[in-house]
Amino acid sequence: MSNEEKRKRIIAGVTVAGVILIVILFAVVIYQIIDICVLKARRDRLQQEYAYILSEIDEGNGWLENYELNEDVILYKLALQNGYRPKD
Repeated sequence: MSNEEKRKRIIAGVTVAGVILIVILFAVVIYQIIDICVLKARRDRLQQEYAYILSEIDEGNGWLENYELNEDVILYKLALQNGYRPKD
């Protein structure tokens, strides 16, 4: 083999290796972009769930306060619903 053929083979090999490296790096970048989008969507969904749970807690606190204020009335109504009959 002549020096010219060796040089052409080396250049071809380096070119193929460079193209393969670029394709691999491009695939990694695409994967990272997709992963970031998925994580952002998950973060948004978790924030919405968190806000929903906080609103449910706030609503529940109002119910609990109402229950504590009217506990006797509520228990009496539940007793009547379950068959309790007051003495005349």
